[in-house]
Amino acid sequence: MMKLVSTIATLFLLPSVTAFAPANPTSRHSTAVCSTRDGYKDQFKNRERDQANYQVAQNTPKNQFPYVATASESCELSYDPSAFPKNLPLQQIQGGNSRLTWKMPQGADRLQMLIQTNGRPLKARVELWLGPIRRVHFMDISCMNGAETPFRACLKFKNTDSAGPQTLEISTSEDSAFPALVGVDVMTKDRSAERQEAFDKIWKASTKMYSQGDKTVRSIPIADHVKSVQLLVWSKDVGKKSFKVNVELLQGPNTKRQYYELQCGGGTQPYHAIFETPGNGWTMRWTNTKTLHDGSHEFVVVPYELESDAPADAMGTPLYSGGYAEKNNEFGYGETLGPHGSRSAPFTGNGQVGR
Repeated sequence: MMKLVSTIATLFLLPSVTAFAPANPTSRHSTAVCSTRDGYKDQFKNRERDQANYQVAQNTPKNQFPYVATASESCELSYDPSAFPKNLPLQQIQGGNSRLTWKMPQGADRLQMLIQTNGRPLKARVELWLGPIRRVHFMDISCMNGAETPFRACLKFKNTDSAGPQTLEISTSEDSAFPALVGVDVMTKDRSAERQEAFDKIWKASTKMYSQGDKTVRSIPIADHVKSVQLLVWSKDVGKKSFKVNVELLQGPNTKRQYYELQCGGGTQPYHAIFETPGNGWTMRWTNTKTLHDGSHEFVVVPYELESDAPADAMGTPLYSGGYAEKNNEFGYGETLGPHGSRSAPFTGNGQVGR
């Protein structure tokens, strides 16, 4: 009983609620989504709703592709069969997770590769290892026809003199029914410098597209008279971070003829590749799979080869059809760092191959 009496006395002694109110209250604007009147919420009128929808429609950009891969100023610079030859000496890799490895010699910093099949689907993986556990480049390839759409690339990597020994590994898929034909050639110092100069010219003369990350998607239609397109990726101006993307080449609505999963160092490893687009109706779909703040990069898509029926105003008509060189040393890539048969001569260190 005594506890009850003390509790009631305490309640009477408490100050009123108004004692805690501010001395000079200020009025604030209501933050309600819609106000109430007579207990009912105001409804949008049809006229006001239509006007709001019209304004949104006018302020929204039209559904147009901002860029189409057609003949451009950089097309003439981009076509160089010596950078992406189709007549490299080939070695066969059987299916069933078979693999070939190439140890990069001293002084090397760039290589060119060709991967194709005899008409079967092409399923392969390209990896560049720096030491035993650090993978600095990754490319997963999946094409419906490896003879019609072979994979050609020119890979830049850190110089082995400063970064240490590096090893290129090319493997096939688990299915033993899908072998692959592989050609790899390591460029000399002089040849690598020439390729970097050509890359810089194409990069400066082309329209660069920005990809920020977090599953952002860019679609690039490819003109019908373009036989193959060239891809350049670099992040030196937007953070110098590595990039990770999915590249899909579609021929028709959501018909993936070619699919590539690419991961590469962006600042020090500008990526350079060729994708075949025979026929009409091709579109490249570019999906950035890194995070929003870590996956920024720029890329360029320009024609590499044009069809014979290309319009007269198409610039940069190819000088050679199909990218073939008649002789191994016609464009300089015959002077190689190995390791292909008679061309695996020792490297002398002055940009020449010992004979």
